[in-house]
Amino acid sequence: MEHQRYLLRWLGAGLCALLLTGCVGRVIPPEPHSLTEPVDIYLLDHGRHASLVLPREEGGVVRYSYGEWRWYVEGRRHLPAGAAAMLWPTAAGLGRGVYPEIDSPGQFHRLAPEGLTDIYPLQAEAVRVIALRRRLDRHFERADGEPVPSDEFGLEFVPHPRGYSAAHQSNLVVARWLRALDVEVEGSSWLSNWRVTMP
Repeated sequence: MEHQRYLLRWLGAGLCALLLTGCVGRVIPPEPHSLTEPVDIYLLDHGRHASLVLPREEGGVVRYSYGEWRWYVEGRRHLPAGAAAMLWPTAAGLGRGVYPEIDSPGQFHRLAPEGLTDIYPLQAEAVRVIALRRRLDRHFERADGEPVPSDEFGLEFVPHPRGYSAAHQSNLVVARWLRALDVEVEGSSWLSNWRVTMP
């Protein structure tokens, strides 16, 4: 018990330090003239976590989010579970929501029932968007069992092969997805504190 209290105090001190440093993830999309086939993508800020919306070739959009399995999927939001997720790798999930009828940011409140703090419209090369979407979709194709639906987030979740930890949490994963689309992310996106700078 004393060991657990020590870990929780350490975690609290670490999170306070992050808050005091005012971590900001500075997002810089590629130069417009460098894109041969630009498509619109959207970084969604939900306050404490982020998700990414990509266009579908068939029309509409698909939304992806990454998170700690117990926290996001099972709804176990007590302090020990949150501390465990930050201190060592725990089970993670990849969330996906497909919305063929949604095609504009004005409708995004329908795909994010947990709420929206900000919507950041960006552009990326179509071939990169298709490659990222296919890579993420492969997790669903290879999953054992059916995806687990979450009404709270409007997504279906499957297990993700890489565990959730302080070094691999939801916002950092979204930042990696953005980098795969040739979008630069500078600074720290740990706290879902985003600033978009046009090139």
